[in-house]
Amino acid sequence: MQSQNPEQSSSPREGPNETPREGLREKEQGDIFASAESKRSYNRTLFSTVAPQYTTATRVLSFGRDQAWKRDLLQECEKRLADTHAGSSNEAGITSGSGGAGMRILDLACGTGDLTLALAERFPHAEILGVDLNPDMLAEAKRRLKTSSEISTADRTASVRFIEADMSSLPFAENEFTLVTAGYALRNAPNLSQTLAEVRRVLAPGGLLAVLEFSRSPVRVVSSVSIALLHMWGSLWGLILHRDAAVYGYIARSLAHYPDRTRFNEILEQEGFSGPERQLRMFGLLELCFAYGPAV
Repeated sequence: MQSQNPEQSSSPREGPNETPREGLREKEQGDIFASAESKRSYNRTLFSTVAPQYTTATRVLSFGRDQAWKRDLLQECEKRLADTHAGSSNEAGITSGSGGAGMRILDLACGTGDLTLALAERFPHAEILGVDLNPDMLAEAKRRLKTSSEISTADRTASVRFIEADMSSLPFAENEFTLVTAGYALRNAPNLSQTLAEVRRVLAPGGLLAVLEFSRSPVRVVSSVSIALLHMWGSLWGLILHRDAAVYGYIARSLAHYPDRTRFNEILEQEGFSGPERQLRMFGLLELCFAYGPAV
């Protein structure tokens, strides 16, 4: 559930237990998925509201499993990169067993930096950039970076940076990154195909895209039941944390508009990625998905 926020909001930010901005309720009643801009606008309001409680929310909404899923994702990344490049220097910029030396890693829609900081722990010698368009989320990520006990003081500014940027229009040259991660990010992309095209553009030849995201079954009845359960669970925690069910009820609504697993594979392949593979978690409601950029 990462953020996309193309503009800074001039509205004052609420505390974690105050009523969210009226904009959430107003936009929830309309079709926020009618256009890319309406989705951006809703996410702009939503993620500024949830920023102070975002890390807590991801823990409780996942029954405490969120960090384990992220560890699984990065362990699989390390294994796949090592297997692909067989311990030798290569165009994607990784040497097996190097702790990420020579690697540049991009974390899309990084939010409060949870996955970015986990990347820094897993790949201590890599250069890691977290991008997000919500300044409130980035402020929390930068605060967490300064106080992280998992990263040495010297490495905090040398190896990890947070940048305000749009994942559908990345400010990087072609072929810059060995690895691109997206934790709860792609579901919030106003234009999924455009975002994937940008990822492909900035990935080095043979680079890896690794996605942790809510997942839709291609079986309609299973998908419907899963989304209904997720809506009830998210709405409950929206009421508890923000006194508004719409805050986390949005997760289920956005998943209902997200491609199912079969269609997502098709979109990946249409955008030039190969070998999409996934591992399901939480009875298929979550997935770890991996795909490779073009070799040349």
